[in-house]
Amino acid sequence: MENKSDKFLLEGIRIIDAASFIAGPSAATIMGDFGAEVIKIEPPMGDSLRNLIANGRMPEGPDDYCWQLTSRNKKSVSLDLKKDSAHRILMDLINSADVFITNMPFPIRKKLKITAEDICSNNEKLIYASLTGYGEVGPDADRTAYDSMAWWARSGLMDFVRPSSSASVAWSTPGMGDHPTGVALYGAIMTALYRRQQTGKGGEVSTSLMANGAWSNGVFIQAALMDVEFPDRSEPLPRHPFYDFYKTKDKREFALGLINATREWPKLALAIDRADLLTDDRFVDEEILENLDDLRKELSSVFSTKTLNEINDLLRNAGVTYGVLGRTTDHKNDTQFLETETLVKLKHEGFEDLLTINSPITIKDEKKKEAYRAPVVGEHTREVLDEMGIDKATQDKLHDEGAIFWS
Repeated sequence: MENKSDKFLLEGIRIIDAASFIAGPSAATIMGDFGAEVIKIEPPMGDSLRNLIANGRMPEGPDDYCWQLTSRNKKSVSLDLKKDSAHRILMDLINSADVFITNMPFPIRKKLKITAEDICSNNEKLIYASLTGYGEVGPDADRTAYDSMAWWARSGLMDFVRPSSSASVAWSTPGMGDHPTGVALYGAIMTALYRRQQTGKGGEVSTSLMANGAWSNGVFIQAALMDVEFPDRSEPLPRHPFYDFYKTKDKREFALGLINATREWPKLALAIDRADLLTDDRFVDEEILENLDDLRKELSSVFSTKTLNEINDLLRNAGVTYGVLGRTTDHKNDTQFLETETLVKLKHEGFEDLLTINSPITIKDEKKKEAYRAPVVGEHTREVLDEMGIDKATQDKLHDEGAIFWS
């Protein structure tokens, strides 16, 4: 990721990240990767994301992995916004910023006086970025939501991925809808910054978990909008052997995806040394449709004798579309993840050779900042207030009053 100059693309852009959990803050994370200054506003007890591992019954670790992923390269300023003195500090920061991000429910925004109406008039160049569960208007506008509900469940994705209508539903993994929604918010912010470059004025942008869930399930929602009749799902739909999952000798799984079977099926048969299947009367022309189970058994008998690595060796360069069912413990040793910089180093004093997930956007000739660990609560409160010209005595007084906090 080379850059023609030493300057980062978004260097000089200041972002006030007054959002919580993942979707809103992850948009700021991407901008921070490209050099923007991100000031994370946290309450005295810290962002609620810091407690997700404990409250979500997730695997424990030596550090808070949720926080490290979404809050790298950010400065933490801890304010009790219920206090007028802390609110004035926030407003001063907003007035010096280019982007303000929040996902607080609308009733809380009104209570804290951080609605767009409250703050945009003081900074006409500000981009006010709003992340909601269900949108800016409508009967659900004020409701709180997580991606598991508004993105995964409300969109129909949760229902449709289960094998049949009678099968149990499955929860999404943490942040599964948050991170793509964060990318959408990032896109909205960058589009508004481009408009500001043309007009000199900021404005409001927004997206929601529900809207992004609908976009993710767009193919089937569009089908329903066009009155397409969906097949009965009381039983799992039969799979074609060219588009199915198979088990390997070492108890791993992979999927075939031979959409263009006319072209790819001969390549598959040759790659697994089963050219005889191409002339087998059961699998020639229309006969194959009557003998799908037999073909699946033939393929399974081959794949079950080989390890996943052996399958990769056979198929990777054979012109056959397939995909490995990855496990989350695979990726740190996956050459493709490493060489594409999907995983990058995270500088953290408590770990050696720690990796993190890169934001999924690359711009040729534009470098990203080296990822540095997420801050502890209020780690940069004094630093930022110093930059604002607030003297130490005033800072100490505000701290004693409980308006500001530092680590």
